[in-house]
Amino acid sequence: MPQAFIPSALSNPALQVTIEPAAEPGRETIRILVIGTAHGCDRIIHELYRLGFAEVREWSKPQPTGRINEIMRVLTRYVLIAS
Repeated sequence: MPQAFIPSALSNPALQVTIEPAAEPGRETIRILVIGTAHGCDRIIHELYRLGFAEVREWSKPQPTGRINEIMRVLTRYVLIAS
């Protein structure tokens, strides 16, 4: 069953966001990037977790950006496309 990280009490079901794959028609993949030092990215990810935005484990592993002391981590979500 999909897990919505936005409260299910939204008045517009087209705005529901889930962590379930976008296998169904009418869904679109959204990626959220955090780019910076490993320490800075971890702090932001943990703050977003504290706010109920996303579980820490849902973010990708750190990936190099090609810049010294800089990494990026990605969070993927799926949204329903309004018809």
